[in-house]
Amino acid sequence: MATAQQDATSQQDWDIAQYEAALAHLEKLQEQIYAIRNTMQAIAAPLRPRNYSSKQQAFADLRDAAVSSSTGLQALKEDWTSEETRELFSRSDESLKRDSDLRKAMTVPHAGWTSDD
Repeated sequence: MATAQQDATSQQDWDIAQYEAALAHLEKLQEQIYAIRNTMQAIAAPLRPRNYSSKQQAFADLRDAAVSSSTGLQALKEDWTSEETRELFSRSDESLKRDSDLRKAMTVPHAGWTSDD
């Protein structure tokens, strides 16, 4: 088992690249959560009256919207329950216990951590 001293030491072992990777991971989670806001609209959109050439086309659009939304939700679930996310949340809990002053976090940009390769 890790002691409090070992936990404190591991907290200090991160370098800038690791912090940036953690922020990128959290930004990715945030983007996935924001995408969920449109899930119901995306699924309901094909149900609105349109000039579909056939019922099959309307069904295909509905199916595509449902599959796309389901895929997005599954990706969020996998990322949210990943070991990386658990470690980030655990690390942030430890950090908050050591120093509950979050004013320094106000200077960290909220976006721009993910790479658009």
